[in-house]
Amino acid sequence: MQIVYDEGRWLILKTLRGWALEILNKLEEGSMRGFVYGSVARGDVKETSDVDVIVFAPNIVWLDLLEADHKFIVQATPSSTPKAYISLDREERRVISFPLGKLTGVEEDFYRFGGLVDKEQLIRGERSPGVNKDLQIIIPNEKGHEELPLKGNEDLAVKLMKVSMNTVMQRERLLSRRKERGRTGTFLSYELREDESLQEAVRNLLKENKFFRRTIDRGSYRG
Repeated sequence: MQIVYDEGRWLILKTLRGWALEILNKLEEGSMRGFVYGSVARGDVKETSDVDVIVFAPNIVWLDLLEADHKFIVQATPSSTPKAYISLDREERRVISFPLGKLTGVEEDFYRFGGLVDKEQLIRGERSPGVNKDLQIIIPNEKGHEELPLKGNEDLAVKLMKVSMNTVMQRERLLSRRKERGRTGTFLSYELREDESLQEAVRNLLKENKFFRRTIDRGSYRG
């Protein structure tokens, strides 16, 4: 299916990508490289879309000093790598996230699966193919994008996003469950107090949660 963008949609995309570029430039001040993932990377945005930025090699101390509205830590499952989130606004329209341990190969693939672009691609106006929450493969083009169902096109997804078939099948199962049952539960969600640093929060969780501690121990957290 071909989706043609109108002027309003192109304007929304331009605005959101402008926000993203500001965040990536800010991260460079801390000698970090950020990536934009999700709908802003693919281009299939709407008025309520968020700007999601991932930092794979974070300087946690520097990030903790950023002016933010609130911060939280999420561990999706007992075996998944915990991630910290810094929301720059109350509505969580602009969020920086980063792993607190070493990501597995499938976890890294997750970002490419959903669409991922760096600063240079953003400046050039490039968009990335990826799969949205409705299990549609989004393939950007000059007029907007083409949509194809992921089901039955898994081989194409592997080729377009350069991820493993294992990643595609795992994400397909997870997103299918979410569509059937609504939002699935999260194993751990911890919101930081206003006076609490990320390092303090991690130390508390290391003491309190054995699954959090186990995933951190297997990784490379240096906080």
